[in-house]
Amino acid sequence: MALLRGINVGGNNTVPMADLRRVVAGLGHTDVSTYINSGNVLFRATGRDELAIAAGIEDALDAAFGFRPRVLVRTGDDVRAIAAAIPAEWTNGPAMRADVVYLLDGVDPVAAAAQLEPRESIEHVRFGPGAFVWMVGRADATRSRLQRIAGTPLYRQTTIRNVNTARKLADLVGRMG
Repeated sequence: MALLRGINVGGNNTVPMADLRRVVAGLGHTDVSTYINSGNVLFRATGRDELAIAAGIEDALDAAFGFRPRVLVRTGDDVRAIAAAIPAEWTNGPAMRADVVYLLDGVDPVAAAAQLEPRESIEHVRFGPGAFVWMVGRADATRSRLQRIAGTPLYRQTTIRNVNTARKLADLVGRMG
């Protein structure tokens, strides 16, 4: 599975999902599908080297659209393990905000989360392979230290999805077998 960073946000770096599926399939990957408009691509890879797969997708997107979004590739096992790290009661809804911060390869989740200095009184963090999950009550969301990530060097090494999306991606990956 690939997670694209920074596409279709605020009208910038627009990539229609049908075109994204076509580009990824054009690289020889099979069973290509997308989930919502934020750059979640599920597929069966033609190789096992996640970094090479990500670079190939980045190159193809640059050729097709004229910009090069960062791409994180995760195995189905990793996607499911990250979703399993989300406590069952954590949701993205009226009572709380919960997000998965997926990290580029080589970024340590524990060290990355520590850079943001979560407030233990209002914020809770859990860890999965190559990601951390961050939860804050909606009443405290504007005080969340996760909001400080934008504009930092760490932010350029992440892509963020809410926990509802992360769970759905794990479900879809699981259905692929």
